[in-house]
Amino acid sequence: MNEPLFDLADRFKTLRDERDAMKDELTAANEALKEAEHKLTDAMAEAECPNFSRGGRQFIMTTNTRWSAEAERKQELYDALRRGGYEHLFTVNAQTLGSFVREQVEETADENGETHVPDWLAGMVKSYDDIGITLRKAAKKSN
Repeated sequence: MNEPLFDLADRFKTLRDERDAMKDELTAANEALKEAEHKLTDAMAEAECPNFSRGGRQFIMTTNTRWSAEAERKQELYDALRRGGYEHLFTVNAQTLGSFVREQVEETADENGETHVPDWLAGMVKSYDDIGITLRKAAKKSN
């Protein structure tokens, strides 16, 4: 090893702390940007000015229509989409899938505690090991 273990650990923690601080700054910047955009579109609408140029840039007010399911009717919507042959529109969140598969595998435990992927999922899921480091506050030593 070229660097002592503790130097590497200190560098790792410093970089992680910097990353976390940048995340907070990015969140704040995104919130400020969204607020500024909202105020600008309101002002443009009030001025009946759908676009203008300033500082070598053109500012154009646009409208995008977005759709989402009504929360209380999601299942009904999904059933209708399935009947219409639109199953390909459905996706599963990776964390949700991971938790579900883990539960299914745990249910296959035999008397020796060994588990396997259930036959009905075999070949459709795979696993991998993600190696990383978790930081926690060290416990205080008592004298």
